[in-house]
Amino acid sequence: MLSNLPSQSTEKFQNKYQPLVLVVDNDQDNLLFASCVIESMGMRYVVSNDSEECLNLVHNLLPDIILLDIVMPKLNGIDVTRLIKSNKNISHIPIIAVTGLTRPDDQNSLLEAGCDDYLCKPYMIEELESKIFRHLKCLLAEN
Repeated sequence: MLSNLPSQSTEKFQNKYQPLVLVVDNDQDNLLFASCVIESMGMRYVVSNDSEECLNLVHNLLPDIILLDIVMPKLNGIDVTRLIKSNKNISHIPIIAVTGLTRPDDQNSLLEAGCDDYLCKPYMIEELESKIFRHLKCLLAEN
């Protein structure tokens, strides 16, 4: 697990709340890329390459948003999403599916499972930033 949990001052969120992003992907390169983007946005992050560890992190850290790979060993991202969305203590956390599944049927399945949005791999940095900001807009406006 890689993280930048200790609060760091950045220009974007200096003296303000820094959202916590949980990134879950079984590919180390994808974790590194996403964590670099999130850190450049001035946010804190925790990464995991294991879907079961993801569930523990969600319960223990209560992240503000989750970027979740869908095709993973053990529990897939759809199963993880269903488990999170069925728990009233954590169901409010937005989940953005980050996936190579691009067919309309796949995307509908993600939304039906409870994902709040999806991002198709490979994606542009601006797409990731836009989706994170869109789902954290209310939280960022409050702080």
